[in-house]
Amino acid sequence: MFDRRSLMAGGLAAAAAASLAGVSRAQTGGRPMLVFVGDQTSEACKIWRTKWEPLFVASPAFKKLDYRIVNPAKSSLLAKPQSWPADLHWLLDTFLMSQVGVQEGFEVPRFFLVQNRQVTMSTSGNNAWRDIMWPTILDVTGTSA
Repeated sequence: MFDRRSLMAGGLAAAAAASLAGVSRAQTGGRPMLVFVGDQTSEACKIWRTKWEPLFVASPAFKKLDYRIVNPAKSSLLAKPQSWPADLHWLLDTFLMSQVGVQEGFEVPRFFLVQNRQVTMSTSGNNAWRDIMWPTILDVTGTSA
């Protein structure tokens, strides 16, 4: 027998499942995703935002992937789940808080290339962006600089 409360709970659960399915499709729909992790006080992040990001956004590769940004006010907030979009908490939990992530620390800027909800590449620093991540993105998207 259904009462009003169970009907409401069922409706909320169905709405939440539909919402999460959209997030899941976006991350597993075959389209790669680049996640930029930085903070607003880091000089290296300021260089990324003024020099490299505009070039990236203007590139043909940008149009072929999803781009997400995690950029809290200061680096100490990077380990806080509230600094991350809800649909990217898995990245914080499974990678940054893992043994490898803890050893590497929260060096910024950090870049994650994600395909089918799997981290396929992670680099940190502007030199690693230029020398490693950017060529990988060009290869994954089938574009050129």
